[in-house]
Amino acid sequence: MSIIVSEVYDALIDAGASEAKAKAAAAAIPVVEHLATRGDLAQVKDDLAQVKVDLAQVKGDLAQVKVDLAQVKAEIAGLKVAVFTFGPLILALLIRLVFFP
Repeated sequence: MSIIVSEVYDALIDAGASEAKAKAAAAAIPVVEHLATRGDLAQVKDDLAQVKVDLAQVKGDLAQVKVDLAQVKAEIAGLKVAVFTFGPLILALLIRLVFFP
């Protein structure tokens, strides 16, 4: 069931269209319930500006996370060197203390 725009229907009847054609034409016109106003568009523009600010903040946060992750990787690499360098020495000392007092 379609909605008939009565103003269009009346105008078509007054212009001499048949009732069936006027009804079909008036029913074919989409009904717009709400058009965007300048205020609506301004609000959308403001919202988009805020989204841009938020995205810039997220980008900054991600850059800091990358820096922090690089530091963690460097620290892990240092720990690996320490473990593989001093681990065998500590193990040798423990074996000596336990088996050769």
